[in-house]
Amino acid sequence: MNFKKDNKMKKNIFLILLPLLAFVINSQEVFDQDFLDSLPNDIKDDVMQRSNEKGDGINDNFSAYQYSSKLREKEELEKLKKRLELDLIELERRLSGDEKLFIEDELELFGSNFFNTFQTSFMPINEPNPDSGYILDVGDILDIQLVGQNSSIKEFQVGGDGSVNIPNIGKIVVAGLNLNEASSLIKAKVSSAFIGTEAFISINKVRDVNILVSGNAANPGIYTLTGNSNVLQALSASGGISEFGSYREINLIRDNKVIETLDIYDLLIDGKYSLKKRLRSGDIVFVKPRKNIVAIDGAIKRPAKYETTDNQFLGDVVRYANGMKRTADIQNISLERILDGTLKTIPIVNQKQFDSITPVDGDLIYIREFPFRQAKISGAVKKPGSYTMAAGETLDDLIKKAGGFNFNAYPLGAIYLNDEAKEIDQKSRDILYAEFIDNLIAVSQQNISENFDLTPIVSLTSQIKNSEAAGRIIVNLQDDVEDSQEVQIKDGDELIIPETTNNVYVYGEISSEGSVMFSQNKTVEYFVNKSGGFKRFADVNSIYILYPNGESVRYESKRNVFESRPRSQVKIYPGSIIFVPRELDESTPRRLAAQAYVSILGNLGIALASLSSINNNN
Repeated sequence: MNFKKDNKMKKNIFLILLPLLAFVINSQEVFDQDFLDSLPNDIKDDVMQRSNEKGDGINDNFSAYQYSSKLREKEELEKLKKRLELDLIELERRLSGDEKLFIEDELELFGSNFFNTFQTSFMPINEPNPDSGYILDVGDILDIQLVGQNSSIKEFQVGGDGSVNIPNIGKIVVAGLNLNEASSLIKAKVSSAFIGTEAFISINKVRDVNILVSGNAANPGIYTLTGNSNVLQALSASGGISEFGSYREINLIRDNKVIETLDIYDLLIDGKYSLKKRLRSGDIVFVKPRKNIVAIDGAIKRPAKYETTDNQFLGDVVRYANGMKRTADIQNISLERILDGTLKTIPIVNQKQFDSITPVDGDLIYIREFPFRQAKISGAVKKPGSYTMAAGETLDDLIKKAGGFNFNAYPLGAIYLNDEAKEIDQKSRDILYAEFIDNLIAVSQQNISENFDLTPIVSLTSQIKNSEAAGRIIVNLQDDVEDSQEVQIKDGDELIIPETTNNVYVYGEISSEGSVMFSQNKTVEYFVNKSGGFKRFADVNSIYILYPNGESVRYESKRNVFESRPRSQVKIYPGSIIFVPRELDESTPRRLAAQAYVSILGNLGIALASLSSINNNN
């Protein structure tokens, strides 16, 4: 019986472990452990993650030579770029016309975050600090110190009848008096009762008051505060104002009469703090319903939604928003308003109209902004810095604003950086890195890792992962070309003009990396030989040359009758970078390697030119 039970238990354990065993075997078939151990940790993690993303298709071999999906991604990226360009054109058209403008980003109601950042220490709950204008009432405790023939110090609480009872003097009614008035009265009573005795009065403890916060408060209810509190502190205790409440009219009601009104805009916009009334038990803090809400957007310094009162005009909204920007197109201002159930666009001919139009709840003011943009120029120019550029202005205009080139400028090596190009560059690098990871997985699955030296390809993969997208656009700013007149400036663009250089930079599989003195009409082999010649594993058939303007070409050191660009046409300019890669085996497609080298060379060229421009600016 026990024997059968043991066999049954072993069988169950085997059935449980069988899937796990199959997974382990399967994993070993996909990745060789020695291969994984040979990878850097970050590359190894990406290989495993990339493999897991394939899900059930993990047993399907990765093909390092099929990239149709990658091409589709690039095509989609190009379509996205075109669609964004069309959207910008449509936006410009609508801004210049009378059509309804849709504001996509939701504007916040001005003042709505005021109570979110309210300091609790603003409200004196435990340690009151009343001034001389504090009104005494039942429950306050006074410290009265007598100095002279009758010296003493005692606490006296204001009783239910509003008085303090001082021995040998009697009751003195202080309720309703401020602290200064009560002190004067008590001192006079002490002086008349005790010759040569002076009294000093201070408040020891402030009474508690029970008040009601009502109306459109965030958390209406009864609250216990100190007698030194005011309307603003009561609102803070209740969590502020609800989405239906007004920031313009919060009333303090006492004995069924409004004795004080708080307008939070007075505090936030004009800096007026005129709250003089202290709370008393039985007071009501009432938040009125929200009034007219007007949104203002576009070329305004503080776009937001603002609440207006019944006796105000749209000009007050413009003032609340801190006025218009310097770039505002005052000839293109529109007011959207719901009239007879239909949304209408009302053109504003001039700013003076704002002072005569009464706001209506739901109004939207939109002020078109001239499409100015900021661009930066640095390096070998007379006035490097940031400049405001108008729409349609070009690189040539930017150079003119900077005073033109210095005598030592090297326009051929100009670097033009653009944010949109940077995003596309980053996307392309991500795709390229994914292709390299796929290639590493393919090498592992095909069990060829032992037949090839993977060190170069792993190193290349790491360089791609750690490189940053630059967003360089190739331009030629020499006198005989018109690129500077054709390329229009975009917001955030940067132009770097390096100094003239007399060096050629040689890197890679050569004996001595670094710079070589430029010589006119010399070949690639000349500069390589000046750097000590090729190393043993140099790939002489795939030498990459990065010209100062950002263009790159592949050059074969050996003569090839079928080459598309004969060696006689490969000209080396000052500032060119010659890169000799390490020879790769068949584990990596040459197209992948070429893309990687060009990407890495581009960053190196920008770094060298930027260093030159920094030296010039200093």
